[in-house]
Amino acid sequence: MSQYINQILLVLFLAFAAFLGTQAKRLYQQFVTTKVKQDICKTAVRFVEQVYKDFHGHEKLKMAMLKASELLAEYGITISDVELIAMLEAAVNEFNNSFSKTQADDSLEIGADYETEMERAK
Repeated sequence: MSQYINQILLVLFLAFAAFLGTQAKRLYQQFVTTKVKQDICKTAVRFVEQVYKDFHGHEKLKMAMLKASELLAEYGITISDVELIAMLEAAVNEFNNSFSKTQADDSLEIGADYETEMERAK
């Protein structure tokens, strides 16, 4: 009788371990898919900003959506338009923030160089 109980407990333990494994795999794939989506959206935004300089606003968004959709399709990843727009807008915001931070850093360096030159001139 105890042999059957041990076998039942072993089967239950293995079933639980299999369940945990599949859940962990699902969460990992979801995380990786989201990360890939974000990276592709960032790439699409940079591409559109570089190539389509004459486009503005909605035109750039349409081009970014097109390019991101093409890249995501290559990976077999599906995405809704709402999610795509949200990720692209987040990528644009990050791009603009990094661009403005770079400009601020450059102006600080120029200001420091100017102050150094002024001190040397004294």
